[in-house]
Amino acid sequence: MTELVVVGAGGHGREVFDAATAAARAGTADWDVVGFVDDGDVDLGRLERLGVALLGDLGALLVRPTAYAIGVGTPEVRARLAARLSALPADPATVVHPGAHIGPDVELGEGVVVFDRTTITTDVRIGRHTHLNVGCAVQHDTVVGDFVQFSPGVFVNGDCVLGDHVFLGTGAIVTRGCTVGAGARVGAGAVVLADVEPGTTVVGVPARPH
Repeated sequence: MTELVVVGAGGHGREVFDAATAAARAGTADWDVVGFVDDGDVDLGRLERLGVALLGDLGALLVRPTAYAIGVGTPEVRARLAARLSALPADPATVVHPGAHIGPDVELGEGVVVFDRTTITTDVRIGRHTHLNVGCAVQHDTVVGDFVQFSPGVFVNGDCVLGDHVFLGTGAIVTRGCTVGAGARVGAGAVVLADVEPGTTVVGVPARPH
């Protein structure tokens, strides 16, 4: 059985831990989640309540070759961590909570995390280390780039394109056929009705540059 380590022990990391352990319990993943690594300050009390250990900083993966899942919600930080980890003797795991629905002809890149009650319908491509939080939906023929962050309750309709490092706030909606450029940020509850330029922040209904 493969050992799995979660990189990042904050709130998002503990949510990734939950998805990974749920997959193991359901028998949909053949790994044992052995703990966290984190270079920052960690609330050890919260880890103790989960019954899981802090193994040390990222250097712990040098002496413990294993699989890992990055538990950080910020796309840029996740990308930097992935670059560091690529040199280590560890492989990125693709984590899918057993309560998620993955339809036919869906491609998930390495390091993708799909949380509970999220649906990916059909003919969808999800890039490396993209995270889809609780209760999201991605519909047909959509392409999602690398290191994209879906906050809870995001809906992306069919025939959309999301560039690398896009951040989608809680409850955001991207309507059919829209493109959201690389590095763009879509505010919580925003409704995207037209293409969003790369690096732009949009908010509101309809979503407009902020």
